Amino acid sequence: MHSNWMSNILKYNYTSRQNHYTLYIKNMNLIIEFIHEHILAIDFAMFVLIWFVQLIAYPVFRNVSERDFQDWHPKYCRRISYFVLPLMTAQLFEAAAACFFIGGSLILSKAILVVSAWLITFFISAPIHQKLKVMGKNCKAIDRLISTNWYRTVIWTLILLFSFLNY
Repeated sequence: MHSNWMSNILKYNYTSRQNHYTLYIKNMNLIIEFIHEHILAIDFAMFVLIWFVQLIAYPVFRNVSERDFQDWHPKYCRRISYFVLPLMTAQLFEAAAACFFIGGSLILSKAILVVSAWLITFFISAPIHQKLKVMGKNCKAIDRLISTNWYRTVIWTLILLFSFLNY
């Protein structure tokens, strides 16, 4: 009698975990499918955003007074991250999934570009922003931010091109 009771509990726990795992897999499949179906729009959004930043937002840094820069720059960084981070995360997730499920040289090349954009963002651009946050307005740092951002601008333009070619 004790073994039946224990067997039923173990069977229930196994089935419950199995159902939870199956639900998790189905949800992940839906997320991957949703991102994959919308990746052209996501890549286009990053393309527009990076060109806006390169041609409008970063050059405006030079025109903000030193007094206002200390308050304005952290607000800019916080607010732009609400747009940039979800898009970058979706790109990275889709690039990894496409490499795994689809493959091919175009997909792999796009994934390398996506990873490159992440590396430049977090190892070049983010430290410059941190320096500006700590030091305040610094024209040399702003100029470096603008010049190094051209790498990301070209990369995200190529990502959109590759996405369009793959579409």
